[in-house]
Amino acid sequence: MKKIILILFLVVSVPFSLFSQTQSLDSFINEWIGKPYKFGGRTKNGIDCSQFAKRLYNDVYGLDLKGTCSRQWNQTKRILKSALEIGDIVFFRSRLSPSGWHCGIYIGENKFVHSANKLEGVKISSLSEDVYRKNYKGAGRLL
Repeated sequence: MKKIILILFLVVSVPFSLFSQTQSLDSFINEWIGKPYKFGGRTKNGIDCSQFAKRLYNDVYGLDLKGTCSRQWNQTKRILKSALEIGDIVFFRSRLSPSGWHCGIYIGENKFVHSANKLEGVKISSLSEDVYRKNYKGAGRLL
């Protein structure tokens, strides 16, 4: 049921010109939802937030994203929260991460997909959730 809702959400919220990319994005998300978090991990057996973003960019967009949140921050152009588009990277401060960073990929409607933590793994969250609203650092777009 969650997969059907996600598919409908993405199809309804995306301009027609992005439809083929979004289908690929949707497939990628459905394939990864629920996979475990592992700091430094790069596979479906465990992946961290920056490696998840890197993998998504490579598999969905065919683009090379750097391997850590701070390097991804430096690689992207800053954009306003009000100007977020599907595929932009959202960054957060994190006390739980050894690096002090956390990131995810914006998927529209104030939501983003990310490898959250050891308890939750890969999931979709809202930028309005307290933890993300309070720790929002900014957003970037890979040009």
